[in-house]
Amino acid sequence: MNYSYLVLVAIGLVLSVFGFIKNGKSNGKSLVSSLLFLVGIISLIFGILLTNVPGFFAG
Repeated sequence: MNYSYLVLVAIGLVLSVFGFIKNGKSNGKSLVSSLLFLVGIISLIFGILLTNVPGFFAG
């Protein structure tokens, strides 16, 4: 297991929570907060896959 990808998990968690809170405060009308949430979720998923599934993107 490669623990260096945990940085992606941490960044993804922070971005998704921050985007979720910011999107709730703007009543869902802010594109930037929605993109922050989406990028956070994508980073979180990739970080989890790269950390826990060795060779996931190797084929």
